[in-house]
Amino acid sequence: MPVVIITAMSLLARQLGADRIVTGTKILHPLGDPSLSPHSDLALRQEIVKTALSALQTNVAGPTIFTPNTQYISG
Repeated sequence: MPVVIITAMSLLARQLGADRIVTGTKILHPLGDPSLSPHSDLALRQEIVKTALSALQTNVAGPTIFTPNTQYISG
């Protein structure tokens, strides 16, 4: 069963052998950023989840890090 881990510590997850790793934002808030406006935080969370769903559909041969496209999101 394919799984994805969303974490701010993607290199640690890679060292532990997780196959599909999505880079989160912060250690305490891997799936969001409370310092952003509500609209920007929602856009950030949606982008991370879209990346995770895409990672689930991707065949990998070992630990692979997927990075959400979050450069357009600002506070």
